[in-house]
Amino acid sequence: MRTLNRGFALVELLVVIAIIGVLAAMLAPALASGQQRAQSLACMNQMKQIALATRQYAHDNNSRLPRSSHSALAARTKPWGYALMPYLGPDKYTGPGPAWDGLFNGLYRCPQDSRRKEWSYGKNVWFELASGETGEVMGVADGPTYEYIENIRRPSTTILYGELGSGSMGDHIMAHYWYMGGKPEVDATRHGTTSNYAFVDGHVEALEFKDTFDQEAKVDLWDPGKAGR
Repeated sequence: MRTLNRGFALVELLVVIAIIGVLAAMLAPALASGQQRAQSLACMNQMKQIALATRQYAHDNNSRLPRSSHSALAARTKPWGYALMPYLGPDKYTGPGPAWDGLFNGLYRCPQDSRRKEWSYGKNVWFELASGETGEVMGVADGPTYEYIENIRRPSTTILYGELGSGSMGDHIMAHYWYMGGKPEVDATRHGTTSNYAFVDGHVEALEFKDTFDQEAKVDLWDPGKAGR
């Protein structure tokens, strides 16, 4: 009799294990999806902090936006990643070290970006182009410039930061070159079918890339002169 009971107990145990296995298989996709969603939301929060810090920097610098490495050296100023440090934690950039490493692989690092040397986020370079550079895109000698935040007519529809794709070593996105055949440096599918974009007014949205730039459909949320028109 005791042998029979042990047999039934073993069968019941196997059934329970089988059920647990089925439930785990069913729940795994949902758990993975939930984790990705949480990471995407964390990324959005980080980009929002960066965008708001950029606005504060502009407020403290006569409305002038920080530059990226595209033009910071020529302008004798710090690129945005370093210029924003006082608004995001450490008081100032004192060179390579724990403070910079913590920021670069912390707030500046998207949770879904496993890289450690490349930038996760890039600043839209339209805001630091000279008149000759914007003019080249428009086919005129001198075009408008957008160095000052007060000159951005539609801040809620103009992208300030995007997510950089693998292979891009810079801290900026050369969105004006896309009109000249340049390949977008954006990681358009970092969060499934979307990527996160921070706007000049400080808010962040998850969008498909085509909703930010589509030359044929005349959609461009990167060019401050066209965004939202």
